[in-house]
Amino acid sequence: MLLTTPAALAQVDTVRATTLPPAQLAEKLYNSGVAKFNQKSYRAALQDFDRALAAKPDFAKAYYNRAAVRYELKDFQPAVQDYDQAIKLDPTTFGFYFGRAQAREALKQSAEAEQDYGKAAELKPDYAPAWYYHGALRFEKADYQGAKADFDAAIKADPTYAYAWHDRGSTQRQLDNLPAAIQDYTQALKLQPELLPALLNRAATRRRAGDLKGALQDYNEYLTKKQDNALAYTNRGSTRYEQGDYKGAAEDFSRAVALDAGYAFAWNNRAAAYLKLEDYKRAEADATKALGLNPQYAEAYLNRGHAREMLRLSDAACQDWRKAAELGLEIGNAHAANSGCGAE
Repeated sequence: MLLTTPAALAQVDTVRATTLPPAQLAEKLYNSGVAKFNQKSYRAALQDFDRALAAKPDFAKAYYNRAAVRYELKDFQPAVQDYDQAIKLDPTTFGFYFGRAQAREALKQSAEAEQDYGKAAELKPDYAPAWYYHGALRFEKADYQGAKADFDAAIKADPTYAYAWHDRGSTQRQLDNLPAAIQDYTQALKLQPELLPALLNRAATRRRAGDLKGALQDYNEYLTKKQDNALAYTNRGSTRYEQGDYKGAAEDFSRAVALDAGYAFAWNNRAAAYLKLEDYKRAEADATKALGLNPQYAEAYLNRGHAREMLRLSDAACQDWRKAAELGLEIGNAHAANSGCGAE
């Protein structure tokens, strides 16, 4: 009987690499960082981008995305430094300049940010936000013609960009193109009905253009949606005042001071409304309140002078009118002269 020896079983060794090639590792860490960024896990994303750049120091996209993480963490100067590196490695990608512009703007480096937005727009003319932010910086430095050209370009690139229509409207208003401003605000509201600043600004523009009825409609619509804005009540009150609705004006000014007791302008405006309503004691009290908040408020001295004149406080009225003139309202001297105020 022949005995057969069992064949030995060969074991196949499985070799697993414990490290990836640097470029492949960097790409893997980069993708992990992007995923964590999208989940708003910024600190974890930052660690991944750090490791990706350690593996591949010339990885432009990793610098760009690490900069974006640092921006979200409000580490603006390190973000700028990362954008610098990205641009050094790849000076033709518009997003690198746009991102650096945002970080520089956060650092109040307006001139540098404007330059970067301009470069981003040059590299990608159909990217509306680059034109928009470039225009916003020009608007802030009162370069209204330049700002308008930028907002024109933003709207050409993206006709649905409501903010560009809105800000072009504000630029048109600064250029005294009131009908064009109203049209732009209207278009912004068509595109984004809840863009309430457009409603408020259209109201102010209509009022300035003499369309008090249209302005009042806009203020009414705004205040049905937002009741915590003292300025809106004050402006509607001023519109009502100009329409001769002094009672309605006083009510709006009252709402304004209820929201903001330190709003000297609203106190003085209510004083003016009370003067028209012949409620001179309240007018004097409101003007005095305004002066307590702003002792250099010439118009409040003028109004208090009128109230005191009607309250038969002649000497005090004369003092108020002279003070108004001293602060730049020459009409105060005229009132003093017409009321027979003697020289001090």
